Amino acid sequence: MVCRLIANFDLPPLRIVGEKKDLHFEMEWMAHNSNEELSKIEYFSEPKKAREDLSLLIGTAMIQGKDRVGFIPLSDLTNKIKSQVEKKVGIVFGREDRGLSNAMIDICDFMIDFKLPGKQPSMNLSQSVSFVLGVIHGQFTEENRQINKEILDTDNFFKYVKNVFELIEMNQFHGRENLAIKRFKKIIDSSSISKEDLGFLYKVFQKIEFKIKNENK
Repeated sequence: MVCRLIANFDLPPLRIVGEKKDLHFEMEWMAHNSNEELSKIEYFSEPKKAREDLSLLIGTAMIQGKDRVGFIPLSDLTNKIKSQVEKKVGIVFGREDRGLSNAMIDICDFMIDFKLPGKQPSMNLSQSVSFVLGVIHGQFTEENRQINKEILDTDNFFKYVKNVFELIEMNQFHGRENLAIKRFKKIIDSSSISKEDLGFLYKVFQKIEFKIKNENK
């Protein structure tokens, strides 16, 4: 069922910490047209090997405890993922019967807490995965929608670029204040740039801003 979700969201292969299982007709039935994802499952003998190439590992739990790494709200998850631009990020889910092992929790960078309002203290595995992926997808979709809305107003776009120019100390270009943004605006205004290209530039400046601010922390 998780492999089916991987196909839904076009994600890298599922990783399982445990013994390799031979394909069974019930697995194919539960995956429903996701046999390719089943064949790509990667098995690892221990947690540390499963996260060797991951820059960030996020644990999931319904119950907090003193023996666990720090918890963050689910709403902060996309910001954590975006901080690892062009790097591999893993989200780990435990068994339905006993959750994550202490060995797995120990190598997580942080945990996310669902804090659901109902009285049922747990979800089954596929529900947990679909819930988290749905939240991530929704947050990124809303962010892109907001970006596209702002791009429609080119004045907002140039104000944003001006702030980035100030951040990288280009506001005093050739000794003249705001010359850089004026020149940039002239280049954009004189070209037949599409909304898609403007959106691409917006994301480029976003990454520049993000990296500069992170380096200055």
